Amino acid sequence: MEYEDQYKYKTKGAKDRILHIDCAECGTPILAADININNTIAKCHNCNSIFDFQNEIKSWDRNRPEIFMPEGLEVLKLQSELDMQVSWLKTKPKKGFGFLVLFAFLWNLIIIPMVVGGLMAGEISVLLGTSLHLLVGLGLIGYVASIFVNTTDIIVDRHYLEISHRPIKLPFFKKHKIPSKDIKQLYVTRYVASTTNGVQNHAYGLYAILKNEKRVQILKGMNRETQLYIEQEIENYLEIKDKKITGELRT
Repeated sequence: MEYEDQYKYKTKGAKDRILHIDCAECGTPILAADININNTIAKCHNCNSIFDFQNEIKSWDRNRPEIFMPEGLEVLKLQSELDMQVSWLKTKPKKGFGFLVLFAFLWNLIIIPMVVGGLMAGEISVLLGTSLHLLVGLGLIGYVASIFVNTTDIIVDRHYLEISHRPIKLPFFKKHKIPSKDIKQLYVTRYVASTTNGVQNHAYGLYAILKNEKRVQILKGMNRETQLYIEQEIENYLEIKDKKITGELRT
């Protein structure tokens, strides 16, 4: 999206500056045509939310407030490295978690007895008809179990940013090792994780912008407070000046 399509706000006694207004609900940049300047009201063309952006103007020239450490983190700050350990269970968004556990239980309650019964009856062909469903069920068990027991380790020093997950390791749990000198900026944004009956389900992700302008999602699945705090601490340790990124979540 071109900046010229967004709302330009002129401050008194200063040069023209561009104020980028993002949707308070989904983080989508707001077009100038969707803004009522007199009433400081804006409408998002993506999710149709209507919100007041007066606080955006008031806080424009203020520094970003400090974020205090949320529950579920253990942090060790040394001159040589920054070490953070994140509990999945304590930082997982509560919305939808109960449904996920129930769904995994009911899915396997149906599939596993069916497979076991077929094998005991000597019907090996039952595996062919249920193999995909069985794999999904086992994957659900592994994922739910990982939420209860896993932690994410984040280690930052002057050489690398390393992110790993343990003790349960599944293929979609990505490890990252990024040279610290290549990191230009970090930001948290909301993304569409899935769609249920045409309704979008959102989640939060922490992204790194590299000096080659490549964007890499380095964390996801944790609540927004946790990821905003992690962003803050990594930027502070690497002495990266926080800058406004279009579409990011702000405190």
